[in-house]
Amino acid sequence: MNVRAKNANGFSSTVIARATTLDGTNKAPPPPTNIQISRVTHNSMTYSWTKSDGATSYEINTFTHLGVFVDIGDVDSHTYNCLLPERLYPTLSIRAKNAYGLSGSFIPVNNDPEDRTTLPAPPGYAGCAVADDDSDDGDDEPYVPKPTPTLIHDTLNHLPPGIQVSNWRDGAQGQQVNHIGVGRADLVARGVLDAVDLWGYITPGIEVCFSQPGRIVFLDAAYMPRQLFDLPAYSRDGMTCATIDRAGTVVLLRGEPPPLEIPPPPSQPQMLSDCDVWPWENVNFRASPPDGPVISVTGLREWLPASEKHHGYFKVRRWATEGWISGDYVFTRGDCGN
Repeated sequence: MNVRAKNANGFSSTVIARATTLDGTNKAPPPPTNIQISRVTHNSMTYSWTKSDGATSYEINTFTHLGVFVDIGDVDSHTYNCLLPERLYPTLSIRAKNAYGLSGSFIPVNNDPEDRTTLPAPPGYAGCAVADDDSDDGDDEPYVPKPTPTLIHDTLNHLPPGIQVSNWRDGAQGQQVNHIGVGRADLVARGVLDAVDLWGYITPGIEVCFSQPGRIVFLDAAYMPRQLFDLPAYSRDGMTCATIDRAGTVVLLRGEPPPLEIPPPPSQPQMLSDCDVWPWENVNFRASPPDGPVISVTGLREWLPASEKHHGYFKVRRWATEGWISGDYVFTRGDCGN
């Protein structure tokens, strides 16, 4: 391209301007795909993925520095060693990298807790030595072999003595977790004394107690990432306690012990004998109130006899199935309680 300047007195001399179009490769790579957790043993697990076009290396979290990425080179897998047996580990994320930048970070497609739980240790396993530096992948606490639990479907009766969970129903599950299972640097900095992860059939009014004094917070599993809430704590029989109504992680932090008080007993269903409800909107038909599994979505427009009321929900029979519908979406007649 020839370029020259101009004014009222004439033109300048001509110069040649040259430019080369870009080839389209000068950009950050897309994220890796098909990320999988595999080859889980008693002390290791492997993350693998399909490489990204244009990537020159990959970055991945470490278990000891959650939220911090380390460059592991131009590879399509990474094995974490020296993990603890029978331990649920947090989800780690992976991103691609080149000279122009980073891709977004993504997590494995198989991300259920059982996919991230190491297997029981073989007989005679004495743990592995981990260097005390920034490169370790696992947990540097010593491993003490223990017998494998025989009642795997009744975990809340087999928690350590420092944790007690009561007022739960069959189907509720739980396990003690450490700072890795808590997975939040801000809570670790405040001092995690103990924690228990609860899942499965979690009903309102479940009580969680720790043998140590402190403050209790809750990481709500209904959100991703998990949202943090303070729980009103109380002292009972020398333990620090709180109640929950959904799945998540209950964490005991360093802090002043709570006042000595007895919590009100969990609310009980109100029995009804002369109450009918009419849904005026499509409503969720739930197995239990207020957040139980949804059996179906019903659009019935008729009077249904209600036998109980709990947490603002009415228990009705729909054909051969009993379930709960929200009182926010029904008309009532008769004595339908408070």
